[in-house]
Amino acid sequence: MQSHQQSNRIKFKTTQDWHNFLNESHGQYNFLELRKSCYKDIEQHRKRPLLVYATKFIEQAPPDAPIFIDIPDIDGFSDLIQSVKKESDAVDVLLHSPGGRPDATERVVELLRGQFKKVDFLIPHSAYSAATMLALSGDNITLHPNAILGPIDPQINGVPARMIKNGFEKIKKTIDKEGPEALLPYIPLIEKYSLDLLELCEDSEKLSIELVSSWLKKYMFKDEKNNDEKIKQKIEQAVKYFSSYDKHLMHSRPLSIEKLSKLGLKIHLADD
Repeated sequence: MQSHQQSNRIKFKTTQDWHNFLNESHGQYNFLELRKSCYKDIEQHRKRPLLVYATKFIEQAPPDAPIFIDIPDIDGFSDLIQSVKKESDAVDVLLHSPGGRPDATERVVELLRGQFKKVDFLIPHSAYSAATMLALSGDNITLHPNAILGPIDPQINGVPARMIKNGFEKIKKTIDKEGPEALLPYIPLIEKYSLDLLELCEDSEKLSIELVSSWLKKYMFKDEKNNDEKIKQKIEQAVKYFSSYDKHLMHSRPLSIEKLSKLGLKIHLADD
């Protein structure tokens, strides 16, 4: 099927419009061309190049599918950035991801900032965990009205680091209060999580906080230098909010624009 030009591209105002189209197309439509024409419309509207860093993670993914931000992504992301014309010093990144490794995320930020002075993130649906960290490295974040970010508390082997630390702290308090014999029910937990894992939890929490604090200061608030103490407090408040497992209670807790607007960050709702 021929690709659609911007003037006659099919457009969808609601999710139901999209599902109706899927049912009527019977798999015969060229969805790659539809996406590409949509991306071109965004570029023309925003007047800058658009990079798309997205993965199919909302629906059931195949086993071992590479759906997380990981080190192997770096080569592809580097090629993508190099493909952008050098005369552009601003770029948009459309981000849809469940998160991934903070060290890989740091590499992606370095690649972006090595070429572009201004980086804005567009979130059409969800950006969790390390993907939220990545978005917070932007100059601005634009959310669809129903889109969300998530807490940045790190996970170790799929378990929130704070949950592991809370478990150890609970054991310690119980032993202090009731004596060594109270340790017996917790032996399976201790055998599962070694003390070096506790160090890893603490280091991972520190890294997430350190990276986001640095990025907010360096990028999102780089032009606001009239009141350094006020900006410092705003950054500390925002990082504390995003990193608090004890507040959110779930690593996948949805943080909507209504919750985020109180932090004073440069997070905006998308226009129509």
